[in-house]
This record gives sequence, C-alpha cells and structure tokens, in this order.
Amino acid sequence: MVTGASGNIGSAVVEWLTARPEIRHVTGIARRVPADRHGIDWRAVDVGTPGAAGALTGAFTGADAVVHLAWHIVAGHDRAAQARTNLDGSRAVLTALRRARVPHLVHLSSAAVYSRGDGGTRVTEDWPRRGVPGSTYSQDKVAVEDLLDRHERDHPQLRVARVRPLAVVQPAAARDLARLALGRSAPLAPLVGRLPVLPLPRATITQVSAAQDVADLVGRILLARATGAFNVTDEPAMRAPVLARLMGGRHVPISRGTLRRLLGVAWRLRLQPLDPSWADLLIDSPLLDCTRARTELGWQPRHDGRLTLLATRRAVRTATPRAAGYQKVP
Repeated sequence: MVTGASGNIGSAVVEWLTARPEIRHVTGIARRVPADRHGIDWRAVDVGTPGAAGALTGAFTGADAVVHLAWHIVAGHDRAAQARTNLDGSRAVLTALRRARVPHLVHLSSAAVYSRGDGGTRVTEDWPRRGVPGSTYSQDKVAVEDLLDRHERDHPQLRVARVRPLAVVQPAAARDLARLALGRSAPLAPLVGRLPVLPLPRATITQVSAAQDVADLVGRILLARATGAFNVTDEPAMRAPVLARLMGGRHVPISRGTLRRLLGVAWRLRLQPLDPSWADLLIDSPLLDCTRARTELGWQPRHDGRLTLLATRRAVRTATPRAAGYQKVP
C-alpha cells in the first residue's frame, strides 16, 4: 500500500514496485485517482479528513507493508490544511496500521528533521533531530517522527523505517514541482525557464535526489524488512554558484536576512507560496552521509544531482516534463 502514490516520489515508488516480481500486488492511495493508473489498483482517500482511519483500515487489511508518502509540503497561506494532512493524516495511517495489523511501515521523512548543520559536515542518522525553527514543513516532519517513536514503543510488533532525503526532483514531475514553488504563478514557469540571477548567501550548500534513487531505497527497505532511519541523497553537494548555473543564471550573493525579506514580501503579496522559513531550511539543513543505506542495503545513487536538477529545469522551461531526458551516471 502506498499513500500519496500519485505524487513526485510516489509515482517513482510505484514504478519501482511494479517492476519487481517479488511484489505481488500494489495499491495506490491518493485524494484523487490519477488518469494514468500505472497498472495498479487505487483507492481514493484523503488521509487528513475525519473518518480517514476507517477507510484506510479497510484498504490496509491483508497488506504486508505500507509506504506512507502523503504529505502537504508547502503550507502557502493555509497552515490548517497542511497540519490536517501531515499530522492528522499520519495519525490516521498509524491507527489504520494498528487495526489492520500491518507488520511493516516505511515513512518518507526528511533531512529537515535534523538540527542545523555547520555548512559542509555530513551527518549520519543519529544527528540531533530538532528540526529548523519556524519551518512548518520541518516541524511537522519532527512531530511525525516523534509520533513514530511513541508508536514503536507501544507497539513493538510493528517494524518502522524512516527515509530522510533532502530535495527530491525529477523531470517527470516538473509541472508539480513548479506549482509547489510558484503557486498561482506556475503557469508562467515555461516563459521564465531560467533564472537570470539566483540570490543566495555565499555559504549555501545543498544536495538533491532523483526520485528514482529515493524509490530504490524505499524498495530495498521493503524487501529487506529493514527498520530504523536511512539518509538518502545523490552526489555531488552543490554550492550557490553551481546552483545558479544549473538554473540558467548567475549567483548574486546576499545575506540570509535579505533573502528572508525577499521571500516574505513575495509571500505576503501571494506571488509565490514559500514563506521566509524556506530560506532557513535551505541554508541550515545539513549534508547527508548515506553510509548506512550503502552498507546495509547495497543502495547506490544512480543519478548525478546536477544532471537531475538541470533536466528538471529544462522540463519546466519546455512545459513537457519528459522532453529533457534523464541522464544516468555509471
């Protein structure tokens, strides 16, 4: 069972699962059943609505595992709706898991649960987990992991794994990603296509993952019945000038405060849905050490983060998500 199966990561997870002969049956759960059913069964359930636990219990009955991906990433100007999906929805998933006696849960968490990094040090899964203050996305991820801690303690028969990526992108999800970042301005994305300048602090450094590499780790966790937390990201880490070139422009150094003010003005004017805390999330999230995924599950990234970001930007520009191609590295 895959909640949020129609999204950016969900579609990649479904593709991975349906390609494996060991997986007998896959069911996708989403608020709306997509036109492209990916050859699987679907259930239309909004996990954040009252009564969702009952609907999910029926769907989960007889399942070997649940992959929980349903998430409201950007609050925009409706924090209550975000909390319903992220917090109430995750509680409903856990209630349904318990009632249906599903033995294994893989939760798509985030590197946003980690406390602030120091601008280049890679952290393992035992890094402090207090999140980024002020970021609703980060604090919801922390709250759900705390909820999982309590659930594991009270229900030790449930095997729980947590997957922690940084940004996850793919050309096939270009339109959805543009909508997340630009909100009502998303239809203008193909007209822009490239940013003439990218204003970021000099110290900015980050990583991205191809959705297919995240899906590969999720699948390996399922097949191994693995538990615990796993970092996942592609290489290399990218500093602000590289990010700017990949976005088609040049880097303009600014302070964190200036970046927050720029985002704040655009957010208050409803020009885009990212509030100022997204600047903190970008700057403060630490780089990830993925040794555990590599050594315990044999996971290896198959994509170069630079090529993935470039292909996704080109897909936004052409307004044809798959047109840019998806280059792999050996």
